[in-house]
Amino acid sequence: MNNAEQLNEFGYLIIDNFLPVEKADEIYNLYNNHPNWELVEQIREKHYSHVFKSESSHLPQENEIYSSAFHRSALLEENALIVDAVKNEFAAFAAQAAGFPIAKIEKRCYKLPASNHYRIHYDSFIGQINLIYYVNKNWVWDWGGILNVLSDKDENFNKPIFPKFNRLVLLDNKKFRSPHFVSSVEKYASEPRYTMTLFASEN
Repeated sequence: MNNAEQLNEFGYLIIDNFLPVEKADEIYNLYNNHPNWELVEQIREKHYSHVFKSESSHLPQENEIYSSAFHRSALLEENALIVDAVKNEFAAFAAQAAGFPIAKIEKRCYKLPASNHYRIHYDSFIGQINLIYYVNKNWVWDWGGILNVLSDKDENFNKPIFPKFNRLVLLDNKKFRSPHFVSSVEKYASEPRYTMTLFASEN
């Protein structure tokens, strides 16, 4: 693990070359050849008037509707290679970075083809630590699918994080309240956006 940015006032950390390259390649091939993905579409009409209420003019207003669209594979989440990586690499890193023992970790394997996206949201209700691992071998900035980390303290802050192969992003939901979103994947993207997302908690 190297090329890390220090966990900063906005509560994120970036680690490049997280896994041994052989294992990262195996995970990419597993995703790229996997046929069983389920489309999930979420619409929450009250999200921005209750859960995510904000006074910032740069964030969604009360009358807006939260939406997300993504594909998930429960079968892939139980694959032996994924289970082994979560147990032996990701869970240990989460505990080290968080500074507390991890008692529970939930894994999700995601695919975002064209038009899939996540509007601005928090993940603190799912886990205290959020790990996002990028699987794609190649990605282009204008294909979309860019993670944007914002701040509820500085409305002008926006950190776009590129889906780089074998990159891990940590969001600290316990100490920080950093909203984030993923921009829509464009129709001309040559492949879907692949990620493994983990939610870790101490209880």
